[in-house]
Amino acid sequence: MRRYLSGGVNRLALLALTLATGGILHVRTAEAADAVTYEITADEMCCAGCAKKVAAQLYTAPGVSNVNANVAGRTVTITAKPSQKLTVEKLWSAVEKGKGKPSKLISSEATYTLTPLDPATQQASPGVYTVVVVDLKVSGVADKVGRELQTIRGVKTVVLHLDQDALVVEAHPGVHLSPFALASAVERSGQQPSAIVGSYGQLTIEPSTAKVSARQVMKGSVR
Repeated sequence: MRRYLSGGVNRLALLALTLATGGILHVRTAEAADAVTYEITADEMCCAGCAKKVAAQLYTAPGVSNVNANVAGRTVTITAKPSQKLTVEKLWSAVEKGKGKPSKLISSEATYTLTPLDPATQQASPGVYTVVVVDLKVSGVADKVGRELQTIRGVKTVVLHLDQDALVVEAHPGVHLSPFALASAVERSGQQPSAIVGSYGQLTIEPSTAKVSARQVMKGSVR
């Protein structure tokens, strides 16, 4: 049996014990000084059993060392060692697999918020995604972002809609594109995504104050 904590205490066993006594989990192990934290809102994490399932999935993500679950607040705080293999998409997916139904993720880089589409005012066709990008009208930006989006496996076409500050991505039939994969492609092009819209809803991406400041400094240095 795999052991997680000193003294032979299994992390999931400690999770169950702590939740049973108070509803808030505080699991602590030796952490590196450069550890990173994330907070995820899990709308359907309503009991100790739900929290245990969510935590079990989160511990499978690369570098995750601690999971603090607040059942009353329906949030989980994750501590992890920085790694290129650890992405917000993997953490989000872990909460989904744990049946926690994530709706918000806060990292040091950005806040990701998923809201369902309003059937009365918003519609999205299966396999079609709208990628809203900051500064898309700046010369050359749309081409750079479009080329990067086209490299995603399963993408069929990318069409520019400057009036919406967006590119519309169509996937091949039967292909589901992750909103996080689309956002990552925009970031690889050096730009900032602000929203990804698909049949799942709208994922809004709000960069942290530090990231916005750094971006402004970079733009100033280019001038």
